[in-house]
Amino acid sequence: MAPALRRKLPDAVNFWLGEASAVTSMHKDHYENLYCVISGEKNFILLPPTDRPFIPYGMYQPAVYHQRDDGEFEVVDQSDSEKVPWIPLDPLDPDLDRFPQYRHAQPVRCSVKAGEMLFLPSLWFHHVQQSHGCIAVNFWYDMEYDIKYNYFQLLETLSGAT
Repeated sequence: MAPALRRKLPDAVNFWLGEASAVTSMHKDHYENLYCVISGEKNFILLPPTDRPFIPYGMYQPAVYHQRDDGEFEVVDQSDSEKVPWIPLDPLDPDLDRFPQYRHAQPVRCSVKAGEMLFLPSLWFHHVQQSHGCIAVNFWYDMEYDIKYNYFQLLETLSGAT
């Protein structure tokens, strides 16, 4: 068991309800994650922190959805905010001409069905899809900022991360 989970209450508990078109882009979290599916199915693409050199980052302007008077939503750039690092790669259809280093990555796919739980370690990259009407809860425990974090910071630096 990860040290962050021993004799601790979670730092956050999240409830997830979504449809099949709701997909997360590739990202990582600084939390140890216990992910429990109650109904439906979640499909994960996972990459270990050691694959960081093969995962591209770019700097992007933050944006928010704004509902117009006609009820439609539009994306509004937050031009007064600093750009943030984000992963522009779609692991379902990676553009290897644009991101040739990704061909060295070692993605792992797993499905979590109703009644099952996934332990997702901190700093693991993940992309998530779900079935329609999927219901899940997850429990976040802040990671230990120990040698694992130091190693990841080294990988970030060597990868030229911003």
